[in-house]
Amino acid sequence: MKYSRRRFAKTLFLSGAALAASPLFSDLSPEAGADKSLVVQAVSPRLRRRDHDMPRDAAREFLDLSLQAITGKAGPAAAWGSLFAAHETVGIKLSCLPGRMLSSSPGLVAAIVDGLLAAGLDKKNIIIWERTSRELENAGYEISRSGLKTMGSDELPGLGYGSHIATAGSVGTVFSGILEGVDALISVPVLKDHNLAGVSLGMKGFYGAIHNPNKYHDDNCDPFIVDVVSHRFVRPRWRLTVCDATRGQCHGGPSKHPGYAWAFGGLIVGTDFVAVDAVGADLLEAERKARGLKSLAEENRPPRHIATAGVRGLGVADLAKIERVEV
Repeated sequence: MKYSRRRFAKTLFLSGAALAASPLFSDLSPEAGADKSLVVQAVSPRLRRRDHDMPRDAAREFLDLSLQAITGKAGPAAAWGSLFAAHETVGIKLSCLPGRMLSSSPGLVAAIVDGLLAAGLDKKNIIIWERTSRELENAGYEISRSGLKTMGSDELPGLGYGSHIATAGSVGTVFSGILEGVDALISVPVLKDHNLAGVSLGMKGFYGAIHNPNKYHDDNCDPFIVDVVSHRFVRPRWRLTVCDATRGQCHGGPSKHPGYAWAFGGLIVGTDFVAVDAVGADLLEAERKARGLKSLAEENRPPRHIATAGVRGLGVADLAKIERVEV
């Protein structure tokens, strides 16, 4: 395995900043006690998709390295256990709208589950979820309502998207009943752009947790995306983002457009969900530039919600204040 041991050592040195970003160790402000927010990029040909899926063994290896870098722990079990307690219920929010070609990879999700099990969690306390079961099935997942659960919000009898309206800033909505039953959240977005919001990454993905996202796409979805993730069902519980960057798409999103896809072969991992989105947006802009495409701002769809989230103190949006470490 090729990775920079010098960079990895530097990552461990910076782990105190990363721990400050974790809800287990802070007041939920990713900048608390830290000059910079830490985002890990794991890039390798071994992380490229095969038959539209990430190899599980490679995903687990690089994901464990990323978690050790973020937490400063010496082993995978200790790293995962420092972010998730054995008694907790964890919801793993996927991104499955485009189908198998550009959705959260089953191999990567299986590796995340392996990490949680290593931390002592019980399978029955892990929920893999998306907006609908149909989207999950189209992305290659098998629906399961018991044990290790994999389901859409529409699978919850009597819950789903209920009748209780919640207010989140300028958003009035009904949240998925799944959110009410979890202690912690892991977001698994895909590295892709969005025809209105600019990018569809971790924060935009939580439009899949409300029943009326169609109402909140004006003004590049800003500040509506930030309002949704600021809600008590999301922000205090969002512990980790693992962006599936095995295959990126720099134009034509959120649906799949193979002509704008490329094999990045990587993961973008962090406990600061704003910083992870900022790094993802930067990678998409770089690919657009390499292809001679206009910038997102020039197309009148800048990802303004990332800056808004930074201004509101949800995380670090300024790339100059984000420490990007490779493993």
